[in-house]
Amino acid sequence: MFFYRKFRCSESEIYRLFPGNTPFLRESCRYCFVIVILTNMNNEETMLSRNLSCVKCKETLSTLQSFDGVVVDRCPQCYGTWYDGGELEQTLGNAFDYHAFMKVMSLRLSEYVCPCCKMSMRGLVFKFRNGELLIDHCATCRGFWLDSGELESVRNLAETIKDGVVPLRIGFSAAHPVSVDARNNGWDDKPLLKDSALDHYRNVDYETGAEIKQIEVSAYLFSALTALPIEVFNPVKAPAVGLYLLIMLNIAVFIHTGSLRSEEFMAFMREFGMVPLDVVAGKIHSLLTSMFVHSSFWHLFANMYVLFVFGDNVYDLFSDHGKARGPMIFLLFYAVIGVFSALVHVMMVAGDSVVSNIPVVGASGAVSGVMAAYWRAFPKTRVYQIIFWYPFKLPIWLYLGFWIMFNLILGVIAGSAARISWQAHLGGFVAGYLLLPHLLPFRLEKLQREPQKCQD
Repeated sequence: MFFYRKFRCSESEIYRLFPGNTPFLRESCRYCFVIVILTNMNNEETMLSRNLSCVKCKETLSTLQSFDGVVVDRCPQCYGTWYDGGELEQTLGNAFDYHAFMKVMSLRLSEYVCPCCKMSMRGLVFKFRNGELLIDHCATCRGFWLDSGELESVRNLAETIKDGVVPLRIGFSAAHPVSVDARNNGWDDKPLLKDSALDHYRNVDYETGAEIKQIEVSAYLFSALTALPIEVFNPVKAPAVGLYLLIMLNIAVFIHTGSLRSEEFMAFMREFGMVPLDVVAGKIHSLLTSMFVHSSFWHLFANMYVLFVFGDNVYDLFSDHGKARGPMIFLLFYAVIGVFSALVHVMMVAGDSVVSNIPVVGASGAVSGVMAAYWRAFPKTRVYQIIFWYPFKLPIWLYLGFWIMFNLILGVIAGSAARISWQAHLGGFVAGYLLLPHLLPFRLEKLQREPQKCQD
């Protein structure tokens, strides 16, 4: 027999792919950060400590072979068992259909944290006439935590579902059932949508994730050489496709400008850059087009990198508007911030006829607003910043606090004659911070409200 855990902790198919004995293999799970070894094992109970802790009593789990050869992790004190993604299916065999099981589930917030990926788990509730079954499940790695004696109940429930008998759904709640008809509830009483961004981010354990996450060598060198921040821990729910397209558009425009001759380049900057005097004269479209034009590679790279780091999570929040509407509202949010920051620059240089005739280009104002939105939405996150060659994990409020101070000082010292519009950065930051709550598909308080523990 052999031990196997697949990438993303998903269903194991090693039994189908490698029947019988298998040679030594080695793999790494990017969620659990566990080096997994596939090797022959005998039928005796085998201890393979992964240093996982019991979700209830915090004892170190013993990894052992049991249940017809399936390797699981069991607490030696309370005898609760942790099943990685796919292991419960192996244990119960054909009686357990994961997708059918999850379709009929009801949700509660769980007080436990996944021992593998350190995300808050969800309580899966099945209510019958004579009681209910509550088990804990990690939606990220698809692992299950079963208390002592619950395996047989899960087996019976799975067989019941397979036979076509669906348990009663009782909704989502922190401590009490929620009406199935959410239309009769107030805003804050509505059940969280399954697989929503709000549900995802409310279940992220930022403190634990930031504590265990270590910076990689490549990321360290990148940050040390560029002085740019590295996000410590804030996993996205889904790829920010619209954001990636926005970044690609900026890159495409820069490549085009790089192919222009000197006189063509200056004409392009004059036409699509934001010239304050031209804006006052009615050339309003340049407030928008200037956001996609950059003067140098470093100007483009710094803006797009920061947009990529902070923008994907902010973009994620807008996805709860819908697959089509969410990206459009995010782009509207981005454009409004950029236009506002440009108008701040126009007002600041209104009395200087020389500076008012110089084109201003770049997405810095809009990107500053995205940074502010990230801070407001995810105040518990941290970023790596290399200071004197040491990677400090700075709280986002501290990092952006220094950023604001830096822009304020340079804005005051340099004034309106500076080559960089520090005032526009601050204007975009303020706009992003204030505008975010008005465009989100849910109240910001719901995102940041501490999850309540389930009551027995």
